Amino acid sequence: MSDYEFPPTPHLEDAYRAAHRALERVASDSRSFRITKERDMGLLTDVISHMRILVDEAEIAAAAQIGSLIGWRAPREDGDWDLILCGVDFDEAAYDFGPVEFGDSALRAPSGDWHGSPLDVAARAYKREAGWDFAPGEAGIWLLMLAPTSGAGGGGDWGYSGHLVGFVILHDRDKDGEYESVAHIWTASAWRRRGIARRLLAEARSRFPIAAVEGPYTEDGAAFLRAVGELEGAGD
Repeated sequence: MSDYEFPPTPHLEDAYRAAHRALERVASDSRSFRITKERDMGLLTDVISHMRILVDEAEIAAAAQIGSLIGWRAPREDGDWDLILCGVDFDEAAYDFGPVEFGDSALRAPSGDWHGSPLDVAARAYKREAGWDFAPGEAGIWLLMLAPTSGAGGGGDWGYSGHLVGFVILHDRDKDGEYESVAHIWTASAWRRRGIARRLLAEARSRFPIAAVEGPYTEDGAAFLRAVGELEGAGD
């Protein structure tokens, strides 16, 4: 064969390019340098290979607004569902609490890694909004607020799916065995003004000898901490 020509597939290319443009609109809020516009890609091969990056960025952008997708097991809930508060201790598992059970796989990406896990996706959404250099990682005690959206099962515990809509992360900075420092507080933007961060912080105070909420603070974060009396100028 003397001539090499890649076979045209217009229907496939049109579909991929349309999907890419749609995801670009979702991912635009992620402000990521990794996003390349479909109009700047000449080959279908480039569009296909970039889709994985774009899906990842769109997932972070969606998590920033409505929380990251997460699953768990819990006793069957009859009647109206409500937000669920629980805690996961990534240091020793001694301080796990709440009505849910995650299991290792529910807090990991399908690959088994932390990167891409529900908590990592939420942490990266928080990091980008706040402008921090790094996202919180797999350490400390995470107090989580979950919003269930679906559940199924037979006898015993059911499997539930929903969104992680807020978290507070605690650390034992002086290594004395007491978790006294609040390192991070976050609520997905569409869930704000519902008392989620206030409930998480109150739960942290009820369980641990909280001595400080670490800075630096975003403008919204400082306003929240003043409102709950954690910073001087409360009530201003």
